[in-house]
Amino acid sequence: MAYPVIVIKQEGRKPLHVQVREPIEIGRECDGVILVDGQASRRHALLTPRGETVLVEDLGSTNGTLLDGTRITSAVVLMRGAIVRIGDTVLQLVTDGAAEAAPVLAAAGVGRSTIVTGGSEPESADASFGGPVRGGAGGPAGIRETSIDAVARAIETGPLPVPKVEGDSGTITIVFSDIESSTQRATSMGDASWMKVLTAHNNIIKRHVDEWKGTVVKNQGDGFMLTFGGARRALRAMISVQQDLQRFAADNPEQGVRVRVGVHVGEVIAEDGDIFGKHVMLAARVGGLAEGGQVLVSSLVKEIAGARGDLAFGDPAVVALKGIEGEHIVYPLLWEEFEDDA
Repeated sequence: MAYPVIVIKQEGRKPLHVQVREPIEIGRECDGVILVDGQASRRHALLTPRGETVLVEDLGSTNGTLLDGTRITSAVVLMRGAIVRIGDTVLQLVTDGAAEAAPVLAAAGVGRSTIVTGGSEPESADASFGGPVRGGAGGPAGIRETSIDAVARAIETGPLPVPKVEGDSGTITIVFSDIESSTQRATSMGDASWMKVLTAHNNIIKRHVDEWKGTVVKNQGDGFMLTFGGARRALRAMISVQQDLQRFAADNPEQGVRVRVGVHVGEVIAEDGDIFGKHVMLAARVGGLAEGGQVLVSSLVKEIAGARGDLAFGDPAVVALKGIEGEHIVYPLLWEEFEDDA
């Protein structure tokens, strides 16, 4: 069977020819083709083979996906000669001759991640937690996992403290967070400057976790797993974190960072000092979907924490969470609109 081939062109880099055998994501940090393009969202678009052509679907990106200059709002067929633009990146369906004249990467499924660099042979690795495995055990040089991935992976491999939960019968609100594009920021700033930013970021999170009686279950680099005895307390803590980070960025324009947060609530399993279960992984997956500066919550968190009416939420999105069956609804918390009357 002949699979469609697309060419991905980025400014200052060699074109990459990709054979689309199964649905594959494309974006800045995704389970598919990784773009080195600051205007691309982490999970920007989905490419699905359809006969000799490809369906292109935007995944709710910030800057949109353009087909021949028009922003798409649903899945569209990429015909020969048409141009899809993601930021400064161009995608085209190539002719048979063009495909034969260039090295072709077979991209089968969203369980692999490919870094689009300037070379003809990209690096790839299995992605277990919704992002490319970069560095660390089992990862090839030059590829690094996100901090939320690293924290989630650590949960499966080591004992974690079980937070004291009073009156909630084992129901815990779980929060995952990390800094958007932390690797690029650390590289551009240098170790000394980055450590100052990382210390300020970590202190802000820990201060507000203490204030709202939460627990730091795991901290790895800029990634955190937190737990709270109530959903509302968790969101109030994260609102304060985002507000303080916003003020820090205003006072330190060159050192400001954007943090992405995922929140879920559910019954967890605690045994012999370990905390684990589906709800922990679900919270990590939600965090992996968030954009920088965003607090993304599950529908159950919204239902519980939004009962008083003083917390505002954006439009819902129906999402698939890797490794968790079914569709799930998530909401962005509009933390910028929160006003504390206390």
